[in-house]
Amino acid sequence: MIEDLEQVRVRITNANVKYAYEYLGNTPRLVITPLTDRCYRTLVGAFHLHLNGAPEGPAGTGKTETTKDLAKALAVQCVVFNCSDGLDYIAMGKFFKGLASAGAWACFDEFNRIELEVLSVVAQQILCIIRAVRGNVDTFNFEGTELKLNPNCYVCITMNPGYAGRSELPDNLKVLFRTVAMMVPDYAMIGEISLYSFGYLDARNLAVKIVTTYRLCSEQLSSQNHYDYGMRAVKAVLAASGNLKLKFPDAQEDILLLRSILDVNLPKFLSHDIPLFEGIISDLFPGIVIPEADYEVFLAATRQVCEKKNLQTADVFIGKVIQTYEMMVVRHGFMLVGPTNSGKTSVLQVLADTLCVLKEQGILEEEAVTYRTVNPKSITMGQLFGEFDPITHEWSDGIVAIIFREFAFSSSPDRKWVVFDGPVDTLWIESMNTVLDDNKKLCLMSGEIIQMSNSMSLIFEVMDLSQASPATVSRCGMIYMESTALGWEPKVQSWLNVLPEVWAEGNKPTILALCKWLISSTTEYLRKNCKELVSTNDSHLVDSFLKLVEIVMNEACSDEEAVSAADRKVMKCWIIGAFMFATVWSIGATCDEAGREKFSNFLKELIIGENENYPLPSEIGMKIDCTFPKEGSVYDYKFLIRGKGQWYSWKDSIVPLTATNINIREIIVPTVDTVRYSYLMDLCIRHRRPILLIGPTGTGKTVYVQDKMMKGLDKDTFVPSFIAFSTQTSAGQAQVNA
Repeated sequence: MIEDLEQVRVRITNANVKYAYEYLGNTPRLVITPLTDRCYRTLVGAFHLHLNGAPEGPAGTGKTETTKDLAKALAVQCVVFNCSDGLDYIAMGKFFKGLASAGAWACFDEFNRIELEVLSVVAQQILCIIRAVRGNVDTFNFEGTELKLNPNCYVCITMNPGYAGRSELPDNLKVLFRTVAMMVPDYAMIGEISLYSFGYLDARNLAVKIVTTYRLCSEQLSSQNHYDYGMRAVKAVLAASGNLKLKFPDAQEDILLLRSILDVNLPKFLSHDIPLFEGIISDLFPGIVIPEADYEVFLAATRQVCEKKNLQTADVFIGKVIQTYEMMVVRHGFMLVGPTNSGKTSVLQVLADTLCVLKEQGILEEEAVTYRTVNPKSITMGQLFGEFDPITHEWSDGIVAIIFREFAFSSSPDRKWVVFDGPVDTLWIESMNTVLDDNKKLCLMSGEIIQMSNSMSLIFEVMDLSQASPATVSRCGMIYMESTALGWEPKVQSWLNVLPEVWAEGNKPTILALCKWLISSTTEYLRKNCKELVSTNDSHLVDSFLKLVEIVMNEACSDEEAVSAADRKVMKCWIIGAFMFATVWSIGATCDEAGREKFSNFLKELIIGENENYPLPSEIGMKIDCTFPKEGSVYDYKFLIRGKGQWYSWKDSIVPLTATNINIREIIVPTVDTVRYSYLMDLCIRHRRPILLIGPTGTGKTVYVQDKMMKGLDKDTFVPSFIAFSTQTSAGQAQVNA
């Protein structure tokens, strides 16, 4: 009795709860709003009635954080666990045994991701514990195990009911929980109190400005999958403004907040939304000019790295490197979003190398970077996170678990990045929700929880977020990269730097002029007038174009006698011919039959100088000597290095069939197409260039490739391998065959 009197009790409404005395450290607390207060009362009321709590609502409304904060207020250990669809009743049973024995709280995040069959068993497991608590017993039998009961144990589940692929909770589970709806919190109140805690004096007005900025953005800006204006976006701005206040305690508060809003939001906006956003900002912060950040040392290191990697220091690219660095400082999880060839991987690699250079120089207090890259869609979920053996129930770790454990327990002060380079969808990224939010914990199905260290960052390289849920988008910082912003000019400049001197020396002005003239004119015409069989962007086409020019010229210059005999004027003619041939079979290679006819007519006009918009460059001269033949299409000829260069019809290369003992099923009748595509494949194979054949069914794609691989390849150098793909083909089968 005396022992009970000496216990501290916590009372709220009609509930009387024992204080747990668990030391949880000097951790930050939530801002108490009417919403969190209501949630507290519901959860404690449920605890008093020996029921469990179930906060549910949209992403970023504070379901998990409020549960954690209530546990903190009662000094109870609260284990947050991110549920995945691979959890089974045995793993859940282990959890409940631990909770019942220790008297701890558990918060099961995204509980309705668990499969319905498992949820039905979980209902019985929870009911068993509730009956034991209500019966006020000291020990009870749980699934064949005699356990000592601590009645302070409590289970909270958080759910977002609106997502696709989520289970509806079975009725026998629903009755064990009291639900509380968590809707939109009071952003202005949370912002105001947070800003006061960071030392801001004009916190009330500044908090209103943050909320107004996001409200106007949601109304006026375009709708994109990676835009988010919820609570987590507000929290990111508050965190950034808190960091700036510590760094510049005497600076004007409006400037600090405006800088935070720009740093967090500008990187994610598309180019056409930036002027609208700047208009909103200028209305809310009239007359405020932000002083330029001093990145002189950082930029010098970045330029040094770019030079070493043969990358061009375009302003757009350098800007994205700085934005990525700033995002890394504010958020531990962020995404580089944008189409292929927009420079996502290069930005990360340049930033990593820049930080390593700064560490070596010792000028700025920076750490070197270690990173591991994973393609999450190239392997199964079990290989990614880990899985139980279906027969022995033995646990085997996944790739992410191994990398996380290595980084989390590393004593090195280096920054550690886990880079996920692949499509984001709800199947795998939802299992990382607790890693991406403030918990920073990776929850494995084995029950193991790995805490991220402060030096770790999670980085995602994705093309788009069409398959990602709002919960994922709100948890990550966003940096959007447009391929059109960088353009193809930097690619050409880098290519020019590494060209062989045999044919490029002294001709670089001509080569650059040809690139600018042919690429800009033909890509513009292709986009406006031709239909492509497979979607491409200009960057893809320019890649193919430059590589094909290089292949054709290297082929020509492999004959040393021809090169030594060729004077400068002849070499120039060869280069122009190679550029013309490459234009046809790179930029003009993806359009359909009707598009080819249009493209051919346009290219012929362009080459003879009849296009007013794109006249012949002065570096080439008054006219091109080896223009396309007038008869037929540009697709009917190949360029051969003979004399000044000549165009030969594919028809002249057809070798007629001779009577042989080949099976009639294996005979391929030689046509212009067989000769043409065999020649192009031969070029690409010899120069180790991957090739993709596209076209409607029945046009001979497979036959051409098989014929080339079986009869046209050197058996000592190449081993042919054929893989037929279907919906049932797994990544493992493709890897084994390859």
